[in-house]
Amino acid sequence: MIGLLFPIGELQAGSASTTVLFSAFFYGGSCEINAPAQLPYNNGDSIPDDTIRGDARFRQFNVTLANCQGYFMTPKITVTGNTITTSDGVKLFADATSTTKGYGVRMSTTGNTNFNANTNAAINNEISVKSWPAAGSDNAASLNGPLEFKAYLSCGACTASDNLQNGELIATVTFSFLYD
Repeated sequence: MIGLLFPIGELQAGSASTTVLFSAFFYGGSCEINAPAQLPYNNGDSIPDDTIRGDARFRQFNVTLANCQGYFMTPKITVTGNTITTSDGVKLFADATSTTKGYGVRMSTTGNTNFNANTNAAINNEISVKSWPAAGSDNAASLNGPLEFKAYLSCGACTASDNLQNGELIATVTFSFLYD
């Protein structure tokens, strides 16, 4: 009789392991947001400063939301850019590279079926939603569509003083879709 003896310390079962990494990115939703890239006033020609009082000079344009999807919390549109404050306390959009002094752009919207009106977006930088369920909504596509804005050239009360200086006005504004 032949027997095989193995030392106990040398017997081992085979083992192998693997690690699996699970990852996911969650978002409440998103929308594409589009607006014209440039909006020159008076076709780029000079504008007499006495013609902007009383909101006489403005450019009308749409900010359009498209392909809205997902499960949204409370949506909003932010309007951001460099601002100035006129001598009478009106906050306006104007880049630091502008050679004017005391002049800027006042962004205004009357709202639409989804978003509230805002007479000067430079003040709080937000266009809020009219009504949205506190628990969120799966009807994000209802946000698709245009929101009309007017960009008024302004100098506040336009009081002639050392606070007004003619030159080139440049105002760069960013529209963003966000949710809380």
